[in-house]
Amino acid sequence: MSAPPRKMELSPKVIAAIAAAVLALVVAAVAITVRVEHRRHGHDREAGHEEHDGHQHGEKEGAHGDGHDGDHDHDHDNDRAEKHAPDEPGEAHAHGDRLKLSPAMIQNAGLEMLTAGPGNVAVTVTLPGEVALNAEAIAHVTPRVPGTAREVKKQLGDTVTRGEVLAVLDSRELAELQRELLAAKERLSLAEASFTRHEALWKERISAEKEYLAARQAVAEARIEHRSAAQKLSAAAGSGAGKGTGYALVAPIDGTIIEKHIAIGEVLKEDTQVFVIADLSTIWVNVTVYAKDLSRARIGQTAWVKAEGIEQSARGTLAYLGQVVDEQSRSAVARVVLQSPGAAWRPGLFATADIAVEEAAAPVVVSDEAIQRVEGKDVVFVEEGDAFEARPVKIGRRGTSGGGPPGAPAAEPRRGAPVVEIEAGVAAGERYVGKNSFILKAELGKSEAGHQH
Repeated sequence: MSAPPRKMELSPKVIAAIAAAVLALVVAAVAITVRVEHRRHGHDREAGHEEHDGHQHGEKEGAHGDGHDGDHDHDHDNDRAEKHAPDEPGEAHAHGDRLKLSPAMIQNAGLEMLTAGPGNVAVTVTLPGEVALNAEAIAHVTPRVPGTAREVKKQLGDTVTRGEVLAVLDSRELAELQRELLAAKERLSLAEASFTRHEALWKERISAEKEYLAARQAVAEARIEHRSAAQKLSAAAGSGAGKGTGYALVAPIDGTIIEKHIAIGEVLKEDTQVFVIADLSTIWVNVTVYAKDLSRARIGQTAWVKAEGIEQSARGTLAYLGQVVDEQSRSAVARVVLQSPGAAWRPGLFATADIAVEEAAAPVVVSDEAIQRVEGKDVVFVEEGDAFEARPVKIGRRGTSGGGPPGAPAAEPRRGAPVVEIEAGVAAGERYVGKNSFILKAELGKSEAGHQH
């Protein structure tokens, strides 16, 4: 019979020793792994440095061996490829300060070509203002007698002529005045008949002279009464008096109805403002002249006026300059009169007036819109063959176009358009981009950004 197996019992000290040994083995293994990885990465870096140095060395050898700079060859290849690349629709190519656009892009951009040439530059003072009605060409239509609107013939915005009927009223007061006139007329007829009879009897010595004189006096009084009744009716109704109780409101001037305050059946008093008619063939622009500009402003000077929402400016004349300066704003009021400016010029619009205070001849002027700012310089995009060159220019006086000097063709910008005198950079006769030149500036900027990248 075999003996039972013996149980191995470990003391706490033995267990602690075993755990310490296991932990030491784990730490050693981790350290060995880290050292191996470190040596492998160091080898890779050294190989990379050697490869990089070899690459640089090869580049230098290629550059010095061929006698050509590698970067120069790269740029030359790009320029050659760009030169031979066909222009795609809507594509722009830049070579330095020259920009070439495809025909499709030129058409879509709406570029306007102008010709630089001599012209008069009108130095102007820009003043703020407001479009207003010509206060001397306004008529207020009011009934002279109270009445009720029977018929309204004209509406707001209608164009009317002088004497045209605007509305018809029924007036009890007018009917009473007409009745008095008819009664006075009848009394005058009776008095004249009585006088004729008494005159005949007096001449035949049948009646006494006293009766003849009394009949004569009665005729005179009847005539005075009739004349007075007619004047009262005329004063009340004027040319609007009609048959019966009808009273017509008529237009006193030619113009446009800008206000209407009447409806059929409405009872109107004699002071009711029924219609307002304005002659819009001339309008005013009331501008503010500040103290610093008062000495330069003169009555009769030409003014070019622009209003919000209206593309084309209008030419007018400074017709009035106030003699009193406002104590608050230290400015005076001036008035520019515009003749037949068009229906778009509505009273109440804000406006600016360029008053021409000085005008001088310049050998070369271009449109102010053509001037663009590129890299801190003023440039004009001048047509050079099939490309546009951003030509730096020296700017002189700024103002509005006053036309060409005597004996010289006028510059292309229309009269009153903003222009700039060119002292250097563009010669007379050269073609340049006058409208939408900012598109070329944007394309040039994009091309430069692409090359830098």
